[in-house]
Amino acid sequence: MIRRFRCKNCHSYHNELPDCLSPYKHYETEVISGVLDGVVTPEDADSEDYPSMQTMQRWLLWLQVNLTNIEGYLRSAGYSIFRLGEGVLFSKGSLLEAIRKKYQSWLEIILRLIYNSGGFLVPIPW
Repeated sequence: MIRRFRCKNCHSYHNELPDCLSPYKHYETEVISGVLDGVVTPEDADSEDYPSMQTMQRWLLWLQVNLTNIEGYLRSAGYSIFRLGEGVLFSKGSLLEAIRKKYQSWLEIILRLIYNSGGFLVPIPW
């Protein structure tokens, strides 16, 4: 169910997707992150909702194409939203990799942060 709320600053209504859904994707975020983490593979055809090999390859390409954008969003949010200081802007390590290692629900976290703050990720054409 889409959550609807009224912004205290601009007084407009905004919609938020639940964490289990990814914008513009037909599969739950858990399945997508499983593919991106290498947990769900073509050999795991035990579900009727199993994504095709082409879909899994498209998700992997989508992540590769958006890596720079994701890092930028994470650094910007770390600095401006979470007030982590300038060090987060210029850190050498990947913030995405740090989040992936620490949280099982890493995809839900980054998508919520990016899309709910007005950002977007580039879709992959069919």
